[in-house]
Amino acid sequence: MADKDIKMGETKVDVEAAAPSLKDVPIDPDRMLRDASDDTGTVRGLKARHLQLIAIGAAVGTGLFIGSSRSLIYAGPIGAFVAYALYSAVIWGLCLGVGEMAAFLPVRGGYINWASMYLDPAVSFAIGWNQFYAATMFGCADIVAATGLLGYWWPDINPAVWISIALVIVIALNVYHVKFFGEAEFYFASLKVILILMMIFMAFVVMLGGNPKHDRIGFRYWKKPGVWAEYHATGALGRFLGFWQVFKIAAFSIGGPDTVAMCSAEAVQPRRSVPRATKSVVLRLAVFFGLGILAMGVLVPYDDPALLEAVSTGVGADASAFVVGMKRVGIRYLPDIFNFMVLTSALSCTNGFAYIATRVLHSLASRGEAPAIFARTTKRGVPIYAFALVVGILCLSYMQVSNNSAKVFGWFINLSSVAALINNCTLSFMAIRFRTGLKTQGYPNNFLPWSTRFTVPWCYFSFTLSLLIMLTQGWTVFLKGGWNVQEFLSAYFGIALFAVLFTGWKIKHKTKMVKLMDMDFDSRVEEFDKLDEYYRENPPTSSTWWGRLLDKLF
Repeated sequence: MADKDIKMGETKVDVEAAAPSLKDVPIDPDRMLRDASDDTGTVRGLKARHLQLIAIGAAVGTGLFIGSSRSLIYAGPIGAFVAYALYSAVIWGLCLGVGEMAAFLPVRGGYINWASMYLDPAVSFAIGWNQFYAATMFGCADIVAATGLLGYWWPDINPAVWISIALVIVIALNVYHVKFFGEAEFYFASLKVILILMMIFMAFVVMLGGNPKHDRIGFRYWKKPGVWAEYHATGALGRFLGFWQVFKIAAFSIGGPDTVAMCSAEAVQPRRSVPRATKSVVLRLAVFFGLGILAMGVLVPYDDPALLEAVSTGVGADASAFVVGMKRVGIRYLPDIFNFMVLTSALSCTNGFAYIATRVLHSLASRGEAPAIFARTTKRGVPIYAFALVVGILCLSYMQVSNNSAKVFGWFINLSSVAALINNCTLSFMAIRFRTGLKTQGYPNNFLPWSTRFTVPWCYFSFTLSLLIMLTQGWTVFLKGGWNVQEFLSAYFGIALFAVLFTGWKIKHKTKMVKLMDMDFDSRVEEFDKLDEYYRENPPTSSTWWGRLLDKLF
């Protein structure tokens, strides 16, 4: 993977001479395909098609279909579009940085381990627990969304029933083997893609007059009430505040690359599948969020009374700008289809976040940063005790039973969004340090199995904008008469938690920032070279013709 002679400071190391030949070292499939030889190891069961669709599913959350309605109200169609476009650029920069590291070092815990190698062990501890907290809060938000969607059909049934059903589904998809999680996410994400494309096509047809009222809408709502909404003020300031408020919703709606990073340790052929999954994200972000937000702004005005009321009282299909737009032109039945498909999206997101939280806790326990029992796995590689704790935390969703669902949904949006922004800052800074370390030690560009020349500048952009959003996303509580303890805590609790975790671990263990010349880029290169060799000699195949066809397509 590296050139034979690599300059490291003022010395040159003959890598091929120093390391034993792959031919001289026997390949042990059981050891390579499970990341530990004891009862703490996970297994590689996620194929390339699983990873690609998981990447799409992670990037496209329930927020696009439901939460984005708030974005339209805050900023109008163009304001929301510009904010989502900028935040998509943030995610793309993160995908490049994380994709490079995941292809190079696809290990258990992903960025939790990378942080201790390229930043500081205290950062590793803090980001691990922050991600665990973020994933569980995202999971709770999506369960609340799922119950609201089911309430669209059966509003009189207690939400506790739907919460319980959602938890049972998540348990069934995660408790047996990672390949079942992968298969479920593959089909869930496929339905997301179909739904988004269906909504974009529907909006195009409706705006041209293809609706029961034969009303040629065109861009009518862009003229009145307009393309920019005002929020908390009038004029240019109000338009800017509305635009800035959208970033909080975007941070909830657009998932980062952390799922792919966590999946890399359980991916088949990670050096091949991780880059493919990463490169597929940018086109999907542009199509799904760019066209999706524009389509939403064409269907309904941002000041529509029905939309304002629905968003303030619930999180079901009625709170979606797409559904409100359908009802405005008299479309029947399609809202029910939309509701069903968004329901699958909500369950997919909950399923994915349960997986991430479980693997994060498993990694922390394996490193001695969480109780050891959470490191234990079943014989099929499932961290069963970690998963049990995650399911227990997801039970916080039952708060919806005694509170307004829109209020609970808003709390979880704030809690999860700030945690996601902290991860953005840490991951982008980590990627910059990773590249700087390689350059300092004299490694050539082709040392990495996959890289791009745009990674570093994109990561600088991602870090800067994520930091600004994170520090200001709770700005409304500082306005005169706007103080609210719940809003303040939900906006800034995550920052305080990360600071306490980092500082406490650093003081207790006296950790130091890893120096650029001390970063380890060699110790596991041969291991993954051997893994590549194994997969070349034993290419993974599905047992069914349908699976083999899908493997070829992806």
